[in-house]
Amino acid sequence: MLSKSEQLHIAVAGVGHWGPNLIRNFYTSNRSNITAVCDHDLKRLDLIKSAYPDIEVTTSFDDLLKNDRVEAIVIATPTETHFELARQSLSAGKHVFVEKPIATTKRDCDELLDLAKTNKRHLFVGHVFVYNAGIRAVKKYIESQELGTIYYVNLTRTNLGPIRTDVNAFWDLAPHDISILNYWFPDKPRTVNAVGAVYLNQGVEDTVYATYRYADGMIANIHTSWLHPKKVREITVIGEKKMIVWNDLDLNHPIKVYDKNVTFIKDEEQLIDTFSSFHANIHEGDTLLPKIRLNEPLKAECEAFLDVVLDGKNSLSSGLHGAHVVNAMLAAENSISAAGREVEIDYSIGD
Repeated sequence: MLSKSEQLHIAVAGVGHWGPNLIRNFYTSNRSNITAVCDHDLKRLDLIKSAYPDIEVTTSFDDLLKNDRVEAIVIATPTETHFELARQSLSAGKHVFVEKPIATTKRDCDELLDLAKTNKRHLFVGHVFVYNAGIRAVKKYIESQELGTIYYVNLTRTNLGPIRTDVNAFWDLAPHDISILNYWFPDKPRTVNAVGAVYLNQGVEDTVYATYRYADGMIANIHTSWLHPKKVREITVIGEKKMIVWNDLDLNHPIKVYDKNVTFIKDEEQLIDTFSSFHANIHEGDTLLPKIRLNEPLKAECEAFLDVVLDGKNSLSSGLHGAHVVNAMLAAENSISAAGREVEIDYSIGD
């Protein structure tokens, strides 16, 4: 842990789609200093250099590892490189911020967790939605019991593109939703059934449906697709007492709380247990639009990483959190391969 008066000296690997956003947030923070940036693409490095003349640029990741001024490395490279770059960084004594997913196998997750513990370095995973103001507000509603017992959660993440070939739509999009579920609920899902379909690129699912089941009977349905006419970023939580919808695309009212529920009342005077002896009581009350002070989740995430390293605070998206997301992803992948068979999720990593 560094002194609060110190800045964390950071290097960023990868300046493709997401890397420049990370650079912007760490560069503008008064608690961090970006020492160097690495990428294979010289044109992208030129753009970074023109925007931030004081940042060193290099095409060699080894330069970051050997730079004694670099205390932490932020990894925003393609998914298949996450493990190896994180492994090298931790082995070199650097703190690590790696974009989701942390890795793609249980063995790799386990090794990174062990390396971080052995070298006494922080391992932080970029699950940005746990820093979203709307997602945090929903968590408060769930924990307050205002919704009552949660029956099920429906999570939809669709759009027309961007199409990827390195991972399927589930690996691209669902880590966000699984991370949110694990943030909201103290218990993790135990089993999953998943099916996917391939239309565009051989062996790469363009749309996936997954149903996660919890020990208490709750289920969570996740639909991910990049082959869909409408961009949707929405989660519906159905509770015993109330229901709540989070819509990431609604900047005015990202959360709507519905005072709606259904109860069944049994007529005790009926001696014969028939369908007619039960009466559905449908309650439809008001819809609440709570005021949510929107934030930039990525900025909050970057500041949280600095909180962890500089101030020793706990992390919402630790290496263990990231590993548990991968556990759930791998089980869904196995279910897809088995034509939707129910698969138990193995949480042996870190447990």
